[in-house]
Amino acid sequence: MFVHSSRILKQIAYLKSKGISTEELFRQGGFSQEQIQDPTHTFKLEQFIDVLEYAIERTGDRYYGLKMGQEPHVAGTVGMLCASCRNLEEAFIQGCKYFQLQGDFAEIEFLEDSDHPSIRYTLAEYWTINSPATARHEVDAMFAFLATILKINSNQTLRPYRIYLETSTPENPNVYEQIFGIMPQFDQATNEIFFSARDLTIPMKAFNPETYELLKSHIETRLRQIANNVMVSDKVRTILLSSLRYSFPDMETVASRLNVSPRTLQRMLSNENT
Repeated sequence: MFVHSSRILKQIAYLKSKGISTEELFRQGGFSQEQIQDPTHTFKLEQFIDVLEYAIERTGDRYYGLKMGQEPHVAGTVGMLCASCRNLEEAFIQGCKYFQLQGDFAEIEFLEDSDHPSIRYTLAEYWTINSPATARHEVDAMFAFLATILKINSNQTLRPYRIYLETSTPENPNVYEQIFGIMPQFDQATNEIFFSARDLTIPMKAFNPETYELLKSHIETRLRQIANNVMVSDKVRTILLSSLRYSFPDMETVASRLNVSPRTLQRMLSNENT
């Protein structure tokens, strides 16, 4: 599984803003400043998990994800695309649609509803099993980020309607209430954040239709390039790993996810000697 360089860059920038040295992190991680600033570079999920573990240890903050998410960095093409959208609903929809540019370690969905639309965030089971602590911080950071975007564009007047978290109730749940303005419901079946449909009609402060169209075209091109460069066997592996918590998918299901027939999928895998 891969993670885009911008996600590591954000972690590095946050640590530096707290006065924490990252030199040891670069040595341990085996990556360079040039790599994390390269918009075409990607890292293994395991490297990103190592970065999160380092950040949590060095900050000593048990609520690192929440605090990090409160300081959103509109970085990367997808982030700038969302900022240039017409309103919050469009920004959230486009952010979910193009999230795959950030990596294949999670699925994020915008679920439409006339009263309370929501965003569901599901990490690959490989991550939640092998590093549950960093998985919790990742979800916390995502939802804190979304709540902060809501606050920024409403001049600090709005908050989420409801929040579900898969993790158990933490030692100090009040920290969550302070950040979100509501108390999340823990030990739930999904990670999901709900909003008032009316709130999502608020205009984005940086709305710019010309910038939006330009960035969208660039993202579509980049996604086609990624799709052409990724081996079919790697795509299948990602689907299998992300589906384990529900059931082991059969050939027909995997083929459908890849928009090919089962026979075509078998032929493609055979061509890769898989």
